[in-house]
Amino acid sequence: MILPLPKQFDANEIFIIISTVLSWALMFKLPRHLSAVTITIIWTFNVFLALMADITISVKPNDFYFTIDHTTHELFDVLLHFATYPTLSYFVVNFYQHYKTKGVKLLFYIIFWAGAATALEWISVKFHVFTYMGWKLYLSFLVYLVVFVANIWLSNFIVNQNRGDGSAGLP
Repeated sequence: MILPLPKQFDANEIFIIISTVLSWALMFKLPRHLSAVTITIIWTFNVFLALMADITISVKPNDFYFTIDHTTHELFDVLLHFATYPTLSYFVVNFYQHYKTKGVKLLFYIIFWAGAATALEWISVKFHVFTYMGWKLYLSFLVYLVVFVANIWLSNFIVNQNRGDGSAGLP
């Protein structure tokens, strides 16, 4: 199946291209603190989460939002799901695995990243990447809190499994 091109190439496609290029440039420019296995698992997990969100809350009967220009998928939805969405979680996990913050600092770390993700989503709404039809931005903040905790837990699990001690979880 070939995905259709956008009906009109406008601000949302340009925003997706620019944000994807910038985030990938940062990924390759900044030091990497994750193994290829961890990156692959975290990346796949976040693609799955993005697709599940779109399948469960952006279609009937919910219809809380749609992406790009319409409710059906197009080429730029694929770019968004597979190349753009996972980069933020990559940064969250990459910096976490380097600094290994714990306790209250970890709480503030997660809140900071959830706030950054919410701000980026707000900007993407302004560029019509998302069109809300009942969804609220504060709900995204709450979702990002859960998503980033899950990503940190998963990265700890992977790292601990690779070390062979079998322990997992948040510090």
